[in-house]
Amino acid sequence: MIVLLVVMVLTIVGLGVAYFTQLEDQTSGNIRLAKTAFYAAETGLRTGERALTNATTFAVSATELISMGGTLIALPGGGRQGIPLNIRGQLFDRLGLTAASGTNDVSFFSLYIRNNAEDPGNAVAPAVDRDNIINLISVGEVWTGVDAGGRPSGRLLATKILEEQIRLAAPGESFADQEGANQGGTNTGQIGPG
Repeated sequence: MIVLLVVMVLTIVGLGVAYFTQLEDQTSGNIRLAKTAFYAAETGLRTGERALTNATTFAVSATELISMGGTLIALPGGGRQGIPLNIRGQLFDRLGLTAASGTNDVSFFSLYIRNNAEDPGNAVAPAVDRDNIINLISVGEVWTGVDAGGRPSGRLLATKILEEQIRLAAPGESFADQEGANQGGTNTGQIGPG
């Protein structure tokens, strides 16, 4: 009887350990996918900053950028809808990133812009940018594969959305979290032409 009880307890403990080991593997896999999507979105922000810096060098205005049209998307957190970033024909939609060797997941990012909420030009229709500030939104995605054309296919595994405010000037810059703060490190803004 005692032997049977010991065997049952050990079996239950073994099943519990196996279950929690599987759960830990799933959790760490989800964390890895979330980080990959975050890095894809971060890469998108840096790409967008560089593209916007180059655009201001060639006299592309913020009003021109927010007037480009395209398929608008609703963004989390409310506010105006996102407009696909289109700089005189160059569309930043689901650009693929090179995956590390040994991984099957494929990362993409798409860039969107919208006028900042504080701009007085939002009161007119269509909106006009009057303060030379826009919000750059990067949507990072991780998919299970790509099709023959290099577009995402299969199943969407993770999505991260990052947004920052950009002053369109040469060089442009992000706003500090606090007035007079030197951000140093990440989110330091665009680097203007040398």
